[in-house]
Amino acid sequence: MARLFAHHPEALDSTLRVLEATRGFSLDQLRHEYPDEILEPGRTPQQTFARRVAEAAAERWPAGVPPDIQARIDHELRLIDQLGYAPYFLTVHEVVRFARGKGILCQGRGSAANSTCCYVLGITAVDPAQHDLLFERFVSANRREPPDIDVDFEHERREEVIQSIYQRYGRDRAAIAGTVIRFRARSAIREVGKAMGLSEDVTARLAKA
Repeated sequence: MARLFAHHPEALDSTLRVLEATRGFSLDQLRHEYPDEILEPGRTPQQTFARRVAEAAAERWPAGVPPDIQARIDHELRLIDQLGYAPYFLTVHEVVRFARGKGILCQGRGSAANSTCCYVLGITAVDPAQHDLLFERFVSANRREPPDIDVDFEHERREEVIQSIYQRYGRDRAAIAGTVIRFRARSAIREVGKAMGLSEDVTARLAKA
């Protein structure tokens, strides 16, 4: 390496400095850091989240929360507390609450639909009383993976939601990630066929042609 980098001896020195700087570091030391601006005075994120869920549940079931639903809520709250995810749920709730307050259509989807707490807070619309939900499909203590709540907003007013996030959390701590897909001819034909309602066998023959 010294021969290959003979004209840049500082490069070899830098590798040693990088090695020394990362000594003792492991990737499993990395943790997600969630916003804490939405804390209610005198309460921890978990206490804030639990209180919001309790208040929303009381509104949904004025005559009393059904015992099976309350058991699910208690189970989820324990797991969320154990994994320290309350700030994340609060952040999503803040975004959804802003949208609903402005009359912007929004809907949570994906694995978050397995959460009774998300349903109670109006983030998702899958009624736990009508479906057999399994929270562990969404959040699991064994996987130790952070939750992922996908929320769709009506596209005509999505920019309002984006700007509110920028204003609340700052442009230096909020970002938009985009995915660009480049289709080859066959893939493009298949996607157009799906959009037009053509059957799989028809689009397959068209793609081959």
